[in-house]
Amino acid sequence: MSFSRVEEFIETAIQNKELPGAVLAVANAKDILYCKAFGVAHTEPEIPMTEQTMFDCASLTKVTATASAVLLLLEQGLIDLDDSIGYYFPELKLMHEEVKVRHLLTHTSGFQAEIKFYKEEVAYADVIERIAQETERKNVEQQVIYSDVNYILLGMLIEKVTGMSLADYAGKNIFQPLHMHNTGFNPSAQLQGKIAATEYRTYLNKHQWGEVHDENALHFGGVSGHAGLFSTAEDLAKFAQAFMKDTDSIFREQTKQLAKQSFTRQHEEQRGLGWQLYSAPSFSGQYLRDGFGHTGFTGTSIWISDEKQLAIILVTNRVHFGRSCEIQRFRRIVHNLIALENE
Repeated sequence: MSFSRVEEFIETAIQNKELPGAVLAVANAKDILYCKAFGVAHTEPEIPMTEQTMFDCASLTKVTATASAVLLLLEQGLIDLDDSIGYYFPELKLMHEEVKVRHLLTHTSGFQAEIKFYKEEVAYADVIERIAQETERKNVEQQVIYSDVNYILLGMLIEKVTGMSLADYAGKNIFQPLHMHNTGFNPSAQLQGKIAATEYRTYLNKHQWGEVHDENALHFGGVSGHAGLFSTAEDLAKFAQAFMKDTDSIFREQTKQLAKQSFTRQHEEQRGLGWQLYSAPSFSGQYLRDGFGHTGFTGTSIWISDEKQLAIILVTNRVHFGRSCEIQRFRRIVHNLIALENE
């Protein structure tokens, strides 16, 4: 397999200050075929990016921790996709009885993109009460609205069903079995030098580094169903392999197929259980016209092509220079070059 053209593209983007650094990993169902670091993890002080650099995964948390935990609970018979959220949280019955677990997973609940709990100073313990008062929700299945609220609720549902924090449940049942030894929430201060710094924060007078970038997740203490996870490209490749065909996995084959099934066929945007499914246009590019994946605001992404039996993990700290990087274009070109070079 050849990666010379994609390496040149990434290096040029870094030279042009589009983003400070990246790690690219490519895997098939059995092996990690390629993993290479580019650029820097921090500009001041300058710290080189390495293959072991940890990244703030942002919304990759949704599939890597939260949706995957829900799938495991589904297999165990501890939840049902058609359960109302009012079944778990009686406070939500009055306003949100029609919202089911599958609506949360597929972003068809009607909840708005976000509620700024951190600005409203709503404590984590009071989130359910705040959502119970929410009047802005659309009807379920009316449209696909990508919403952090859905996954905050799912994280709390996991905690209620298991009696464990999301961090502990995912660590024990997902990350440890998949040998994702550099993945978790709230990395220790000793790991800071191995973490890619994210955005410059004026209130800190420095770049955010080693703590979660997302404001709500930070407000909740670093652990939430929508954001907060830190991981490496190699660990995320191991996770992607768990969803590929014919692999030993923590998930049953039927569960993998269910997760990749479209639950939003009536809409333009196709969504599985946690995963964004291929539908043009896609951040997968023009040559990977199948599959499923997810992105994270900080500059992280996973795309898995069943047709080519490839998983592409692209993790960057693109917000380090601000939010102007055209990250979707960058992802598409990376995916295109990999697909073309490895036909």
